[in-house]
Amino acid sequence: MKGAVILGVGLLCAGCGQVADAQAKLVENLRIKTAISDYEQAVRSGPPLDRCVKAKMVAIAYSDAKDVADGQAWAAREREDCQAAAAALHVVPPSRTAGP
Repeated sequence: MKGAVILGVGLLCAGCGQVADAQAKLVENLRIKTAISDYEQAVRSGPPLDRCVKAKMVAIAYSDAKDVADGQAWAAREREDCQAAAAALHVVPPSRTAGP
């Protein structure tokens, strides 16, 4: 009897991992879509600094979803938007090659 209960519980939980993985994927996709929507809104009506921040959020969402190619593409867009924001604010960003 005890073995049957353990087997029954094991069979019920066999699909739990797959369900959890599917739910995680849905959450990741929702985060990406929301971040892209926020970025597009910033492009339409936000200041350059807002575009920089929103592009970073999209890059992070793709990175969290382990989508390397799209994450790198958005990281490149972020660099462009942040450079444009720095130029619009007349700010000279620190050199990335300078060492301590």
